[in-house]
Amino acid sequence: MSFNFEKLKNLSPEQQASFKGATTKIVCESFVLTGDRDYLTARFAFFQKQPHLFLWSASQAIEKYLKANIILFKKEKISRNHKLRTLFSSLEKSYPDRIILQLTVPRDLSEQGVTYWPEITTEDFLLRLEKIGSPDVRYNQIKLEDTLQDLVLLDRMAFSLRAGLINEPVQACRNVGRQISNCFLDFNYPFAPADHPHPSVEGITLVHHSVSTLEAALNGCYGNASLYKEWAIQHLALSPGTLDRLLKSTTPAPRGGPHDSRQT
Repeated sequence: MSFNFEKLKNLSPEQQASFKGATTKIVCESFVLTGDRDYLTARFAFFQKQPHLFLWSASQAIEKYLKANIILFKKEKISRNHKLRTLFSSLEKSYPDRIILQLTVPRDLSEQGVTYWPEITTEDFLLRLEKIGSPDVRYNQIKLEDTLQDLVLLDRMAFSLRAGLINEPVQACRNVGRQISNCFLDFNYPFAPADHPHPSVEGITLVHHSVSTLEAALNGCYGNASLYKEWAIQHLALSPGTLDRLLKSTTPAPRGGPHDSRQT
């Protein structure tokens, strides 16, 4: 990798090599390894049926992996924003092979009868993660769904973005307990060895729902929606614009197929 850093010209070849090695290590520790923690947390949260934690951690992981790629491959500085689509577009223009995402259902899942697989683009998936990476998610103020499709696409994107950056395996991530790392390989087709004994998909929840009482109240489910809106502005310190955004921030997942129920 060549670094576009003018001051390197004043260093000897040995010093340049040392600098490049050290800065690469810094990026990997700051972005890849921290992204690994978010990624492992997301997978664990999915199987614990915690959609807020899954979606939040997934967006954090992809953001860090994208930024690591931009620094190490594009040799560009990163901005302090959380716009996944902007980061994606920046990387895709120069290194489209770094973010190749297969969008079809895995053959193994298809053979087990999984048919709940809405059509989605890479940009749609990133937009979904970007929307649910807002602070509102942490306060459980919007309803969310995570799906088995979300997990599969997260695995594939993490695999694509992480390739060639670091040799340390994700499950070797520091300061992560065995209970979290043990959930890493199941249904994780990009990372799992070919002979990994994946469990049956029978009983796996395809869609996890999170219902927001605040959203229900603002929509009039308890009557007098305007009163709840005024209360939220005064006591939750939410602006009218924020309230409107809460009600629009989640796009309902498309429905269809015999596995549109909660479990397979």
